[in-house]
Amino acid sequence: MARSLKSAELVIIGDELVSGAVPDVNVAYLTSKLLAIGLSVSRVTITGDEPLTLEQVLFEALDRSALVISSGGLGPTSDDRTRTVAASVFGRTLSLDKKLLERIRKRYEKMGRKLSELGESQALVPQGAKLLVNPVGAAPGIILSDNRRTLILLPGVPSEVKAVTDPGLLEYIQKNYMLNIRHTLIIRTSGKPETDIEERLTPFLNLNKDLKISYLPKFGMVDLRIEASAKTKLNSALRQIKKILGADIYAVGERSLAEVAGELLCKRKSTLAVAESCTAGMLASTIVDAAGSSRYFLGGVVSYSNEAKEAFLDVPHALISKHGAVSSEVALAMAEGVRRRFGSTYGLSITGVAGPAGGTRDKPVGLVYIGLSAPGKTKVIRTMFPSYRNLIRARSVTVALDMLRRILVMTQKAF
Repeated sequence: MARSLKSAELVIIGDELVSGAVPDVNVAYLTSKLLAIGLSVSRVTITGDEPLTLEQVLFEALDRSALVISSGGLGPTSDDRTRTVAASVFGRTLSLDKKLLERIRKRYEKMGRKLSELGESQALVPQGAKLLVNPVGAAPGIILSDNRRTLILLPGVPSEVKAVTDPGLLEYIQKNYMLNIRHTLIIRTSGKPETDIEERLTPFLNLNKDLKISYLPKFGMVDLRIEASAKTKLNSALRQIKKILGADIYAVGERSLAEVAGELLCKRKSTLAVAESCTAGMLASTIVDAAGSSRYFLGGVVSYSNEAKEAFLDVPHALISKHGAVSSEVALAMAEGVRRRFGSTYGLSITGVAGPAGGTRDKPVGLVYIGLSAPGKTKVIRTMFPSYRNLIRARSVTVALDMLRRILVMTQKAF
């Protein structure tokens, strides 16, 4: 009989995470997936690989929670000890799963590698455990249960966590537990800060106390995560929020800004080329992250030096001498130059001072110009990002893609 369950704990394992050498990305993914099926996360613990410490962490988590999900420590190296510690916590022994071993061996053979003794350790499974298929890696997920608690071990590699979680882990949880399902919706916005979005939505939310909303800002975009007890309430909220935020909403769901801009280009049978200075290819990389980008993206030029701007984008030397490389005039010339060179419908450009050095009183670090060229039409945006180098570059990419998106959805009055 399925048991009622409101929350679970996460234990993220790895010395590299505790030391800060590698950033964790699994918590955000797992939390969002669990929330989507009605299961909240009550606590997250990040711990190292040392067996005694890990054992204590797992004991304490299982004392607090009926369901604990761990990530990490299932690999083939000597510091991957999670399966051994987990077996000890449940008083189980490890045994070799011959079918799993054969699957792992075949996987290694496909990669042209010989399975070592350490590699074979990935086929050691605690007595009585169930397995979750890992279609992209060697180590499967492992489920250990007794009468009152369950521990689910996941790999640590993010791509493997995703592959084991959806659908395997999620289906197991939904089958074995009664969950408090709340309907959720993601609304994605760009072009306005979190404070502006919240201020505009506050009157509406004050009249709809049964809605729960979370604001998730990132690189100049803000995701709204909305929860409601009924789908009809969620649909009604979406209609109202669309009226309030209008064109600042770029997607409902989890499509990226680059995907949305790409879809709009495809619908208009248009193409795009980009010219980048301070972002050094980040804009082009973000664009091609979207599947199918070859249908509309022709290419780009990273013109970091003034000489490159002149040679590959036909920016006049006199224009750079008069206004400087970081200027609205040069941004526009870059956009027009790349559009002309590639024969694209649209040309998009970024030039700025990303820092930490290179800023002046007139052109401080964080100053960025973004240009757009289309047949018979041009536009330049001046922005200031008081932040550090990589964030300036990332936010510049967001503004550029948002500028393109708005141009594509608006009428000619936008110009």
